[in-house]
Amino acid sequence: RAPFKKGASRIYEELNITCQPVAINSGYVWPKKGKKKSNKKITISILNPINSGLTKNTFIETLEKNIYTELDLIN
Repeated sequence: RAPFKKGASRIYEELNITCQPVAINSGYVWPKKGKKKSNKKITISILNPINSGLTKNTFIETLEKNIYTELDLIN
């Protein structure tokens, strides 16, 4: 899996607010390339918030881990 882009950590640091992660599996159901998989449900998961105050690297690592772990569960 591709690492998350650093823009999210810049916004997180600049605004100094809690981040509300959301995982959505629409890419599994409707991939960029290929056909849409019929009879599949798109699932949206609202994850636990990530409080402000983390370093950019810690934030992005936490965000990736939380979202990718959830995507493994819902796919």
